[in-house]
Amino acid sequence: MPEKTVQEVDRRLVRWAHTWAAAASETYETIESISMVESPATAIGRRDAMTMVLIDAVRNVVRGAELAVGKDSEIVQRFNEGNPGLKDLRDRFEHYEDYVRGTGDKQRMGRRRGGKPLELEAEGIRVAASSGGGLEGHLVHVVVIERDENNEVVEVVYEAPSRTVAVAVRYLARDLLRAAGMLDENHLASCEICAAPDEI
Repeated sequence: MPEKTVQEVDRRLVRWAHTWAAAASETYETIESISMVESPATAIGRRDAMTMVLIDAVRNVVRGAELAVGKDSEIVQRFNEGNPGLKDLRDRFEHYEDYVRGTGDKQRMGRRRGGKPLELEAEGIRVAASSGGGLEGHLVHVVVIERDENNEVVEVVYEAPSRTVAVAVRYLARDLLRAAGMLDENHLASCEICAAPDEI
């Protein structure tokens, strides 16, 4: 399918996607500001929790972009290729109640909604580790017990690097505005997201 022309891009979706990119940026800044010298474990837990919110906001930007310019557009493909597994992680967070119990789609026989669920004694999803302070920002490792394509039970590790994801979604928002013909000098003068996506 050919790329949409500027006239074909739904600007309403673009504006909402850009707003979600702003929410993702604010969430990232909140993650980076959490510091509790007297209780570092609590600080890490708070950063982990805010990372879940960040991933959800990012997914909303991607969904808006997919609808506005198409799933096969260059900008959506570039984002998805640069952030593999992000949608899967968001899906696990969004349906945590199923993945905790072993009833998530990817935990069922045949990796389908109607397949037999896993019988788990422990949680089927957990934050296994997290760290922060590097170029990737706060990095969360989430382990999910799933079935692979052969229906074998495996532990899959998903990573959520907060800064890497926040920067990538800021670039996506800017590219989306450009595709809609909305990225002009006035916007760049007032929007730090689009003016300098990697300066966060």
